[in-house]
Amino acid sequence: MAGWYEGRDVSDTAMRAILRTVALVEPVADATAWELFPAAERALREFHGLHIPGVRPGRDVAATGCVIDPTEARHALRPFALLGEAMGSRLFPFGRTEADALLAVDDEGRLFSVDHGGRWYLGDTVREGLETLTQGRTPHRLTALRWTWTVRPVAEAQPLLSAVRTALVAVYVLHHRNVFSARDLRLTVTTLRGIGIETVDRRLRLPGGSLERSAAPLMAAMYELIEAEGATTRGAELRVTVSAPAQTTAPLSTVACAVRTGHSAKAPALTEISLSAGAGASAGRVRTMLDECAEDLARYAGQQPS
Repeated sequence: MAGWYEGRDVSDTAMRAILRTVALVEPVADATAWELFPAAERALREFHGLHIPGVRPGRDVAATGCVIDPTEARHALRPFALLGEAMGSRLFPFGRTEADALLAVDDEGRLFSVDHGGRWYLGDTVREGLETLTQGRTPHRLTALRWTWTVRPVAEAQPLLSAVRTALVAVYVLHHRNVFSARDLRLTVTTLRGIGIETVDRRLRLPGGSLERSAAPLMAAMYELIEAEGATTRGAELRVTVSAPAQTTAPLSTVACAVRTGHSAKAPALTEISLSAGAGASAGRVRTMLDECAEDLARYAGQQPS
């Protein structure tokens, strides 16, 4: 990269730019002021002041050059605060591309950009992210995730029991892949096959002991709850959701697995399972964990992710 060399450290000019960035931007509603952290300081001391041209033609997409100067992106406090909230990390402005995309580095040393086309994950390190831009490698768009599978019904099994059993498989998969350890299941009953009113919307705590032995008592508790609410499962959509427990931080807090049955009039015993997550979970280590969960759930359903 033009002007960069191993061990580069422009501490004085980088710190002056950092001070201008922090001092000249007012806090905005629902966002704090810029906060410097070690990863951002290290990155700016190494790369500040560089004007890096794009290598044309780009490898996968159009290459773009960039200038490394936090003052070029200091006005983007709100969009980067929202991105940091989604990623579960802090961000600090880093520079601007020739295409006017704004750059930021997070407290793990990863590089991101925001432009009119969306939010992008450029690399696990600043150097990798700059190479993505200047060599025209395909960046990773940060977007919400969703996988869906149809689970073949078990012969003679009640639809709600199939849904509960499938949800408990999801509980195990999410725990096994270190996403989170669920503590309850949420039951939702909607009349008229999902287009009517919600007659039941309650959480039921997972009982202690093995998950294999939890299905029957959970189903019994759900039927008791449905009866107590004066509701019915006939012609209704039943949804059992596995979501992150309280205090789970982003982006894992956005992950959820939902199982529904009764939504199809032609096949009321059909069970569908879906895995979803917010945009912050679509890159890095968390994305790898979710891909592994998707592979596990696809194998359970006997299908491929869709």
